Amino acid sequence: MVIFRFGRNRFNIPPGQILLLGVLFFLPVLSPPLFGWMSGLLAVPVCCLLQVNGAETGKKTLFFSLLVTGVGALLLQRLEFYLFLLTLVPLGIALHRGIAIKEPAVTSGGKGLAILGLTWVCFWGIYGAVTGVNPYSQLLQVIDLGFQQTLEVYGTKEADLPPEMLLNLTSVTNVMREVFPRMLPGLLVSMVITTVWINIVLINSLTGRLTGRVPWGFYSTWKLPEPLVCLPIAGIAFLVFGKGFFQDAGGWLTMAAVLLYFFQGLAVFISLLERWRVPYVVRIMLYAVLIIQSYGLILLAVLGLSDVWIDFRKQTNNNAR
Repeated sequence: MVIFRFGRNRFNIPPGQILLLGVLFFLPVLSPPLFGWMSGLLAVPVCCLLQVNGAETGKKTLFFSLLVTGVGALLLQRLEFYLFLLTLVPLGIALHRGIAIKEPAVTSGGKGLAILGLTWVCFWGIYGAVTGVNPYSQLLQVIDLGFQQTLEVYGTKEADLPPEMLLNLTSVTNVMREVFPRMLPGLLVSMVITTVWINIVLINSLTGRLTGRVPWGFYSTWKLPEPLVCLPIAGIAFLVFGKGFFQDAGGWLTMAAVLLYFFQGLAVFISLLERWRVPYVVRIMLYAVLIIQSYGLILLAVLGLSDVWIDFRKQTNNNAR
């Protein structure tokens, strides 16, 4: 045990946990191409650390780990990327508090969406103000450049494409080049939703293994609030009948709704497999089919939306709090 003294205070902090958390935060800084995928999962170790050690000791351990990692990021001259990693810390703390006051998964998830979304907006806003570069405009330019390079590749001799196929691919790419900027806000919102969902699922599983208690109940019992059904209805209405901004906003709402009800549909699907006692090998095959098939997302979203009116899980034991 490491003992730190500051005036009259004594902090007993496990050195192994400091090292482990520091490594988890330092790896994405050390090699973003190789470990950058970890940046969206860092709320998991933060929340689990607080759950295992308690809020007081956990926050002290978190502080010293992040301090040491920050020094390393500064020496590598990658402080900006490290600061972005810190945006996952408020999410981890918020999810820990949700567990502490015994919130349902949907409540903790809703708060997590608000916190992570606001944190990312503030981070990129400050980043843009400091650097003088608008991150959103820069992202649009990078995406458009990617489409331009794709068109150039299609037109090279190395591509050796038939004229008809070249015309079709060029047409599709030009359409995507026009539509994608209008879809981007919805895609960014979907990214926030997916990040929060993955962190909650992993925290629920790991906390259950570490403490012997699943904080939000089994995933197969998770359910969105029924009033949220207005989201896909409003999104489709704006998408079909709206024009300009309202049509674009309808697309954003629809993308968010499809993703949310996909997650609920997945819970329903898992519940049905458990009820029917489907062997794990067969389950894995079914999951693979849903992932591979392009319509798997839509099927599960429809299943999740249907669960609002048809309670597919009414015969399943309710393990949620």
